[in-house]
Amino acid sequence: MPTAPPNAAKLSLVFDPAGLQADLAKLGSNEWVAHFNTGFFSGDWSGAALRSVGGDGTKMYADTSHGDFANTALLQECRHLKAVIESFQCPLRSVRLLRLTAGSVIREHRDYDLGYDAGEVRLHVPVITNPQVEFYLNNRRFRMAEGECWYLDLNLPHRVQNRGATDRVHLVIDCQLNDWLRDLISQGEASLGEESSYEAFHRQVLEEPALQEELIGLTDQPAFIQRIMELAQQRGFSFMEDDVTAALQSARRNWMERNIV
Repeated sequence: MPTAPPNAAKLSLVFDPAGLQADLAKLGSNEWVAHFNTGFFSGDWSGAALRSVGGDGTKMYADTSHGDFANTALLQECRHLKAVIESFQCPLRSVRLLRLTAGSVIREHRDYDLGYDAGEVRLHVPVITNPQVEFYLNNRRFRMAEGECWYLDLNLPHRVQNRGATDRVHLVIDCQLNDWLRDLISQGEASLGEESSYEAFHRQVLEEPALQEELIGLTDQPAFIQRIMELAQQRGFSFMEDDVTAALQSARRNWMERNIV
């Protein structure tokens, strides 16, 4: 019986960040299209299509009812990115650059149309990033360096916050599974991610009755979150309100899953 893939794995493929960044520098402001899922983010999240339905550079979604996937004109101008894409020995669907500007946040969500069992997975290659970019999958933080290639099970809850001073740009590749890609993922370096700052604070709350007393009785969620932020800051923890909201949503999901008859 095939082994289930990990939630996340760094694959053996490594690409030259300098070449990818040289291609990125060719893009003008008119090449970037605002992400259509406006309810999923705050700030500026946009994309540049390299492979899309009908090769249309303005289409950022995967509705194949209007044609098959094809390379866009932009990709033909970007030889380093084109070489990366051509190195994948599996059928490719949507391929795009996704940019999250400094200070922007992608809220927690799940990509239900993706999944190893469904036969389609999404790979990430960071082109430009910074140490203050925080990518969370199932409330675990994953650090992805420029030029690395990562498999991530994005059917699971995930979110991103760019707390740095520079943009974060990833090459995002949607692939159909075949034997080559299955082998690549199975041979990758599986990762469990890191404990987030919020998780470390939450563990401290569970260990200290005095901290629990500070929070008991706060039934108003905004007041509860505000008090958590204050207590965390006093103790040297650094996280965002979105982290608390995501943790509360995760706890609610877990409770519902345990109590569904």
